[in-house]
Amino acid sequence: MKPAFRHAAVACTFAFALIAAWRVAGELIAERYAESEPERALRWRPNDPRARLVLAERQLAEGRLDRAKANAVFVLQREPLQGTAFRILAEVAEREGRRPEAFEIYRIAERRAPRDLRVRAWLTQRYLEQGQYGQALIRIDRILRMSPLRARTINPLLVKLAQDPRFADALAEYLYGNPPWRRSVLAALRDPKAGNQAAAGRIMEALQARGALSDEEYARWLDSLLLQGRWGEAYARWAGLAPKAGGRLPIVFNGDFEKEPSNAGFDWRLRRVPGVLLEFEPAPGSRGKAAYFRFLGRRVPRAGFEQPLMLSPGPYRLDLRMRAQSLRSGLGLQWQVACAGSGGIIARSEPVEGTFGWRHAVVAFEVPNAGCPGQFLRLVNPVPVGTGQQVVGEYWVDDITIYPQK
Repeated sequence: MKPAFRHAAVACTFAFALIAAWRVAGELIAERYAESEPERALRWRPNDPRARLVLAERQLAEGRLDRAKANAVFVLQREPLQGTAFRILAEVAEREGRRPEAFEIYRIAERRAPRDLRVRAWLTQRYLEQGQYGQALIRIDRILRMSPLRARTINPLLVKLAQDPRFADALAEYLYGNPPWRRSVLAALRDPKAGNQAAAGRIMEALQARGALSDEEYARWLDSLLLQGRWGEAYARWAGLAPKAGGRLPIVFNGDFEKEPSNAGFDWRLRRVPGVLLEFEPAPGSRGKAAYFRFLGRRVPRAGFEQPLMLSPGPYRLDLRMRAQSLRSGLGLQWQVACAGSGGIIARSEPVEGTFGWRHAVVAFEVPNAGCPGQFLRLVNPVPVGTGQQVVGEYWVDDITIYPQK
């Protein structure tokens, strides 16, 4: 090859390499600045779709609707499935007062960009305005699945919307499918301060009627009613489903421990207390079992054993059968009946301590006319906080009953 041709080939190769390097540099610069400085990125790569979309978003925020629309259309001419571009066109249509058209474009954007939360939020609002609650809940479900932390802001909205019985029914229908956010929204509905008790009751009833209310949800529902002081309603809801021997409910439910305590409603509540072991074992002379406590010598303010009661004003008698083995504490254990309101403690048994065989304990008491909408029957340690609260020994109790007195 002649030197002239060789020099020309080298020059061409160098020129092509320089052009390629220039293009690569432009690509890198456009990639780097597409999000932060889209105009700068577009000077290097005018057709960059990401920079065009970022620029369109800014123009939309600034109210430059024509420029935002032009950039979105430009992107769609090259990438027809770009969902963000459809959402920008939908927002432009809405701001220009073309809501029906905006609605249709948003629906396209939802299909093209299923993870765009702004699209979901707009469609949710639109379906709520139209009363299409099922469609709105589909979008809410997807938002909460994509971004669970948004439950903090969405749950209060659901609580408010559930004031409408139609929305409450639609929400119950959706919760029947057990979405992952079911627990949090039920808790929000039951909240004593910010909840919606009427809607909570309606939704819980609907789930219960379909056999879709778990034992935990049922127990929490009843507990929320008790916390609100709605003892009558809580008792009525619980009593409707509680098993009734002979067709009637005793004042103390399951006082012979024939059934395993459910920790719900007006059944026995068993709380874990360090230093107290509780079991249920056969008891002589009883058709059920005895509650057997073993105290390990630790501080025990309460035995973790109680039952809510629904007693009308008037005189009563508490009767129970018990025995103990080497049971020692500062002042002995004590059975108490305490009002849920301002009535305080209305019944105290004699101290329970020492070693003795099966015997009966009887306590007469009276429920006042005021300040006592509900009560708790409890086994407690009456000693104030301190080392005197230590309890050691064994204790059995059975056949716990309360009778009204004339």
